[in-house]
Amino acid sequence: MKKIYIFVIGLMLAIFVGQNFVMAQATLLPKAAEKDCSKLIATFNEYGPNGELVEIMGEILGCAIVTGRVSVPMIPYFIVYFSNYLLGLVSIIALLFVVIGGFLYTLGGLSQQKEKGKTFIMNALIGMVIAFLAWTIVNVIISALTG
Repeated sequence: MKKIYIFVIGLMLAIFVGQNFVMAQATLLPKAAEKDCSKLIATFNEYGPNGELVEIMGEILGCAIVTGRVSVPMIPYFIVYFSNYLLGLVSIIALLFVVIGGFLYTLGGLSQQKEKGKTFIMNALIGMVIAFLAWTIVNVIISALTG
């Protein structure tokens, strides 16, 4: 039974970790823009995040990191970027625990493994709800601060 769990965990990690790196472009930090970074940062610092700049905020944050020109008005956008990244990571972990709980529940029969599977699934769903609520609270506060 332990060999099955190890195999399932290894398979899920291989699939989801690989997918996470593809989605996140193998980095936690935002990717810099292919455009002129100094011009983007100067426009952000002068006018703030207008409609056009909000759509490319990840690129602006990447440029700020690459050039070392991070300013105080960019901090809320970094917080939103990292909270989005962490929500994705928590989602993958919660899905992994739901799958493990499903295997425990399915293969457990009438033993205690079935109850353990139910507990895994319930705790994963509760953790995901808490993470989503935290993400929502962070985004509401940042939206209120940045207008």
